[in-house]
Amino acid sequence: MLILAVDTSTMVGGVALINDGALLGEHVLNVRATHSERLMSSVDATLTGANIAPGDLDAIACGVGPGSFTGVRIGVSAAKGMSYALGIPLVGVPTLDALAYGRSPGFSEVWSMIDARHGRCYVACYKPSDSFGAAKRILDYSVLDVSQIVDSAGADGDRVLFVGDGALAYSDSLLSAFPGRGVVPPAAFGILRPAQVGMLGMEMLEHGEGGDPAHVLPMYLRPTEAEVKLSRKEMEKDGSDSVSHES
Repeated sequence: MLILAVDTSTMVGGVALINDGALLGEHVLNVRATHSERLMSSVDATLTGANIAPGDLDAIACGVGPGSFTGVRIGVSAAKGMSYALGIPLVGVPTLDALAYGRSPGFSEVWSMIDARHGRCYVACYKPSDSFGAAKRILDYSVLDVSQIVDSAGADGDRVLFVGDGALAYSDSLLSAFPGRGVVPPAAFGILRPAQVGMLGMEMLEHGEGGDPAHVLPMYLRPTEAEVKLSRKEMEKDGSDSVSHES
């Protein structure tokens, strides 16, 4: 199965090409440029470098978040467009699941953490696979303060792995809370790679998940800024309406 993987849910966006579990090529950029500016050029560079034509692809895997609202929308929209145009299946891969994919079984817990700003992270906790494959999620997707993560992690006293840009952003707090048993990998190894999205996407497709691009939707976990502003306006409007009715 030849899979194109796309992820734009964090600042580290990229593209990978997976063929029956083997990584053919990967294009990763951790730079401050919009994903809309670089995504399709990355797709083209990856396919061209591997001498693969778009029509050779069997499926597409796309990171669906949580993460950057704008980034997730760009990636999902682009992946849907390619899926429809090529007439091939699309599978949506939760970003937190992909972050935990392939991590060492030498840890009792893997915490995937994506920075949600202001001391909070999108998180989920996993038990790593003995085969370095898909990890088993043991705590559902959440938005937590770093202090809440510290309170919840490593209760069994064993080694704990923290990965993702959230782990990197708050590494001092995590490492001081778990001296000698908390691990935050260096940035080059702790970030989400599109290859992880592709490998997990391949497993999901093999288990019958994915297919229709219409069913692939972004995962946000919290309201977007536009939704928050709209809710405030509606509340203010309701309040002013109540005042006018009372008067």
